[in-house]
Amino acid sequence: MTGRINLVTRADPCLRLTTGLMRLFFSKNPKRILPTLGYIIFFTQGLLAGYSQPLSIHPSTSTVERAGATNQFQLETIVDFADDATSSGRPLTIADIDALMQKIAALGIKRVSWAYYGDGHGGYLNPTGYREAYQGEWDNYNATYRGLVNPLRVAVEAGHRHGLEVYAYFKPYETGPAYAFPEGSPEAKQWGLLPHKGGRLVWMDPFVRDHPSLRIKRRADDLPPNLESIPICALRLIKIDDSPTRIKQADIQIWTSPDNFCYRPKEISFKFDDLLEIAPKDIRDLKGNLITRKGDSVRVLTLSGLNLADKYVLITTSLTQGTPDFTNTGLAILQVLDAKGREIPGVFATGNAIAFASLSDFRHAGLMYDHGFGAKLVTLDAPNSNGRQGLIAYTRGRNEYLGGALCETEPAVQQFWLDCLEEIISSGVDGVDFREENHSTHTDYPHEYGFNEIVLQQARQRTGDLVANIAEVRGEAYTDFLRRCKARLAKAGKLMRYNLQIDYFRPTPPPERLLAYPLNLHFDWRRWIDEGLMDAVILRFFSYPPSAIFEDTIAKEMITRCQVKGLPMTINRYITKSHTGDTLTKELQQFRRDGRFAGFIFYEVYSYIKYGPNPGECEISLPAVSAAAASLH
Repeated sequence: MTGRINLVTRADPCLRLTTGLMRLFFSKNPKRILPTLGYIIFFTQGLLAGYSQPLSIHPSTSTVERAGATNQFQLETIVDFADDATSSGRPLTIADIDALMQKIAALGIKRVSWAYYGDGHGGYLNPTGYREAYQGEWDNYNATYRGLVNPLRVAVEAGHRHGLEVYAYFKPYETGPAYAFPEGSPEAKQWGLLPHKGGRLVWMDPFVRDHPSLRIKRRADDLPPNLESIPICALRLIKIDDSPTRIKQADIQIWTSPDNFCYRPKEISFKFDDLLEIAPKDIRDLKGNLITRKGDSVRVLTLSGLNLADKYVLITTSLTQGTPDFTNTGLAILQVLDAKGREIPGVFATGNAIAFASLSDFRHAGLMYDHGFGAKLVTLDAPNSNGRQGLIAYTRGRNEYLGGALCETEPAVQQFWLDCLEEIISSGVDGVDFREENHSTHTDYPHEYGFNEIVLQQARQRTGDLVANIAEVRGEAYTDFLRRCKARLAKAGKLMRYNLQIDYFRPTPPPERLLAYPLNLHFDWRRWIDEGLMDAVILRFFSYPPSAIFEDTIAKEMITRCQVKGLPMTINRYITKSHTGDTLTKELQQFRRDGRFAGFIFYEVYSYIKYGPNPGECEISLPAVSAAAASLH
């Protein structure tokens, strides 16, 4: 029999005595171990009254005990090292990682989950030396990765020195966050890697750069031919209601650019109409709030008689004083029409940025298009002197691919992900935390993606709705990937945990969270639990409050299913500056008293530990975390 003995914990005296007796008794005759093992366990446990948790023997790795299914409530934390490396003010060293682990251990934290960004093959490609405001951030990131070579391995070694378990935090879809330099900027020309509407993506795994067609693809059957060359003949500016606006024809400005860099005012005449219309559909903001109801009366300003061939078109006003009044979401405030009055599909920029904020300025730099936050409210007649508010901009078409996120149904992608898993295992981690939520799938049109040819071929072989079939095909491929991961980790004696998304694993997720997941994909989390693909779970939430753990129907179902399978459950909690006084302590103690949970994760180190000016220096920057951790002792 080649099975391994599954032990409760290295700190259990019963375990130590039992294993010591086994080594002594069977050192010369190991074949007798299995027939008499039960007697030794029984004898040892009898000697040590009070240690009543049973030991178990299984032919394959059963890891519930090591994953935390004990009465002990344990603190954990996550290190998203990219945040640390870009914000530290200097390159980080082995001494810094050691000091970090020492500080974490001193808080009473027992397990660290370290975010993996291609650590085993040099990290992600990224820009360096651009614009003074950012030069230090990315130069420090590069210098840190060069100096550490493999940050995950360094973290594992340091964590183990300080008595910590170290897991890898693996996000398979996080291979190319949707961070883009404006198309015409010097930065895009020097460091741009792959095209994105409005610019060039710049931070990604080399595999994505080398295999761009393996990314998640947009549908290709709903856009008109020659889209990029269709002239713009009218612009409709739509308000959330029918209240009067101060905007007059003379206030409106049209700016254009051939490359989303340094827009210039367009001297052009147009006909101007200010009319009331009936809203043809509901309009909701990013959080799902209904701001215009279908059938409501809304004010529409129409600029007609145009013939714009420009690639990038921006609408703003000359108003600088007074109270702005023309508001709508960034996806509903502007409609672009052709000569026949048909809408020309495109993507929008509102002035918001998720990265490289210093480059968000339509006069002196550019704008970020299709970044997933387009449904936020914008006010057209707000002052625009900073170049990133009081505007709406447009360019034709859609992004062909979804950022730097790879398609799970492609065999080459699964193999790449498994290669990453091998790197993770070889670093010496104690386990791996999986999470599909990411920053690489950001788009304002998430429902339009997942139409790779390999997916379509399989989906069309099934009866029923094509989009539903696509979700099933992709979901089955992802589940198969998790099966392969579980088998490989079990063989290596490593633990596998999964983040159960309270926000997203439901029929109607919060709209603001759709950008963080690949849509048109069925994440079959119930099946994963039933099949035993997890050794433990993390209950994760972002939009929902901590109280959802106790009140939400989906959360209750997750907990019940995990209890039936004996899966340890750990609570993931975002740490923010709003955590002052004893609020965090109260939350932590509430979860501890509940009795169903194995631990509590402080997410993330970046939010409560800061590095000092010299290597090997770091300090707690958020006292609420220290107080909460101390409350468990």
